[in-house]
Amino acid sequence: MCTAALAVHLGHPFSPLLVSELERIKKESIYQSRVFFVRNLGFVTLPRRGESSFEETVRFEKIHEDTYRDFGFELISVEPGSVVERVSLIKARGLTC
Repeated sequence: MCTAALAVHLGHPFSPLLVSELERIKKESIYQSRVFFVRNLGFVTLPRRGESSFEETVRFEKIHEDTYRDFGFELISVEPGSVVERVSLIKARGLTC
């Protein structure tokens, strides 16, 4: 899913191999349908040349979210917080295999 999101973000078409893998993932239910989606913290440190701005990270987050949803995943949102808060939420909402 992340490779598909990156391709969309960069404006590249999906390669035949990526399309094949995405179809296989969906058809064979390779991954659980419920996934944790870790949200942007709301800031980035000052970017160096060639790195993403905060606005760019927000756009990329939205592309990721849309990509996962488009492929049928249910997102469990992990909102901004400390590492301890986020881990606690993930543990509390843990998924079973």
